[in-house]
Amino acid sequence: MNEFGWNVMTLGKIFASAALCAAIGTSAMAGTINGSATYRERIALPPGAVLDVQLVDISRQDVAATVLSSKRYAMTGVPTEFSLEYDDALIDERMRYAVQAKIMVGDKLLFINDTVHPVLQDENDTMAMMILKKVSADIGLGLENTHWKVTQLSGKAVVSERVPEIQFAEGGAFGAKGGCNSYRGEAKVSDGQIAFPDNMAGTLMACPPPLDKLEKDFLTALGQVTGYVRNGEVLALTNDAGIAVMRLMLVP
Repeated sequence: MNEFGWNVMTLGKIFASAALCAAIGTSAMAGTINGSATYRERIALPPGAVLDVQLVDISRQDVAATVLSSKRYAMTGVPTEFSLEYDDALIDERMRYAVQAKIMVGDKLLFINDTVHPVLQDENDTMAMMILKKVSADIGLGLENTHWKVTQLSGKAVVSERVPEIQFAEGGAFGAKGGCNSYRGEAKVSDGQIAFPDNMAGTLMACPPPLDKLEKDFLTALGQVTGYVRNGEVLALTNDAGIAVMRLMLVP
């Protein structure tokens, strides 16, 4: 016991409590986006269906969206509610944020959101009620006479006013658009394999930032493509390791 009437144990508790308060005071504040996902069709989902939701930064139109939070939920019915926690320190009021969602069974895409669902436009904007669009059940395999828009590059969503796209004609002939320029050539296409030419004819417009980087990333990804997997309205262009370097959605 010291002169103030405090023993060592009491002092220890005081210091421990103070340290805990300091730690709490310096820890990141957590925010939460709540919402639900459903679809219009009156059909049951197959066993193993999973809802994948993400909070993404879509501020820059020239680059893939940055994922701030991601969760997966077993789909036991619709609507399925979700909750995405995020670090408040990552949120900048000058930026734009949105929620993306899709329903998968294994690698097969069943439903996806086809419109932007903005959130965090103000401190009370933390809800996302989403109606997902069914991917066509008409499973296509070929590429001839199809038109595609890029949705992902290197695993990250592409959000831009000028989304790269590819149109395939017969015999491997194709036309493509990057951030600014148009390209054409003839790809070597066989069963599940595709290779784009190293030298493509194209326009030579100066591409201003930030679209110049988007076009560069698109062309770089094309150069890595050796294979493809088509599942109806969804197309994955893969590299030698079988990893998707680009994902595209069919344009009706």
